[in-house]
Amino acid sequence: MSLSNFLLEHTDAILEEWMAFASTLAPAKYKFDRTMLLDHARHMLEAIAADLATPESAFEQAQKSKGLGAGPQALHARATAASQHGMARMLSGFSLVAAVSEYRALRASVTRLWERVPENQPMPPAGVIDLIRFNEAIDQALSESVTSYYFEKEQKNRVFDAILSSTPDLSFTFDLDGRFTYANKAFLELVGRPLHELLEKNYQDLDFPNAAEKDRLVQLVIHSMQHVRGEMRYTLPSGQEDLYEYIFVPVIGDDGQVEAVAGTSRNITDRKAEELRNWRLANFDPLTGLPNRCLFSDRLEQEVRHACRSGAPIALLFIDLDKFKDANDRYGHDAGDLLLHHAAARMRSCVRDTDTVARLGGDEFTILLQDLGGNGHVENVARKILRQMEKPFHIKRHDIDIGASIGIALAPSDAATPDALMALADHAMYAAKAAGGNRFSFFSRPSPDGEDSPQI
Repeated sequence: MSLSNFLLEHTDAILEEWMAFASTLAPAKYKFDRTMLLDHARHMLEAIAADLATPESAFEQAQKSKGLGAGPQALHARATAASQHGMARMLSGFSLVAAVSEYRALRASVTRLWERVPENQPMPPAGVIDLIRFNEAIDQALSESVTSYYFEKEQKNRVFDAILSSTPDLSFTFDLDGRFTYANKAFLELVGRPLHELLEKNYQDLDFPNAAEKDRLVQLVIHSMQHVRGEMRYTLPSGQEDLYEYIFVPVIGDDGQVEAVAGTSRNITDRKAEELRNWRLANFDPLTGLPNRCLFSDRLEQEVRHACRSGAPIALLFIDLDKFKDANDRYGHDAGDLLLHHAAARMRSCVRDTDTVARLGGDEFTILLQDLGGNGHVENVARKILRQMEKPFHIKRHDIDIGASIGIALAPSDAATPDALMALADHAMYAAKAAGGNRFSFFSRPSPDGEDSPQI
């Protein structure tokens, strides 16, 4: 189940936990309107669900990271609900800490209920990505709600400092000249400076990394009245380099003009490492380190499209190891795994860095060759692979002899779609194996032994 569908199907259960928690935070003198407060959360959940259900292209992700362009309608609905929530909580006497705690409760409720669904265990990479996007949406809603609350509050500076000093996130504000007017405890501890050394100074005055770019972004927020998001690396005194994501937000006064800029930053080093780990698990074969079927299919689709548009041919080699099953049965699965690992390394040594070698599964491999410069290059690569596979593999004190059967198909001359190209190369590989193995066969050309390649 996707997280988007989960949010829509379990909205009532999530809101019940939200309402139970909110009632413990409400001031005794306040008789809150249950329907009104529930609608804020309901609208946010519905908007977040709509956002999660909408795929994000690389371009859209880049635009969002720069704070450029109008966001989807769902994001506007979420922002409106979040802003109404912050304003209503301030007017009804909630403390800012209490209002922020509700978002933490909402995040915890969704995560807890999501993890209880059997089909989400173990969580697939797509589920992890959904949770990351959900957390980012909650973080942004929290920022919008706090901003709404903060600028409705008469004693905003004192309340703002109280809440932000208790969070590990970095928080700071600038005046219209781009100079610091506030920094919370976490920010001061990171940079190792007292507050008075930051006040009325900009990034360049303080010799921060990429200072000129940061000062430029603050001015961009002031003049564009749009928020800006990004990432930056910061080197600690210990030499450790951490990655931070940041957002600069314009503070709009009652007159509709920018009064200041508020910023927050969060250490995402661990999160990025986890994202990379999950991405590798989803796209690379753990045994050989090669791209797996999923990643290879994506690359193949891109290259076939390019070949069809440009007319520049590409070659797909479908490789099946000869006698691998016998070796695996005779010497054991551990030896078989080592054999696959070494065979993959030998294949990689036969191609250029721009070519792709992938493992589809078992003892089946594929190679995608670009910039052919004629079929002679394809034949040379195929012969190199055969020679490498003919050499004995020294594994666990044994010399293991195998070989390879290779089928070759070209795009766009043989096929104009990824599936068709795979089918032709696979068919050619079986023809090579049927002819005795340890050879290669083109789909649409005479094979090296003079026999016609298979025709479908």
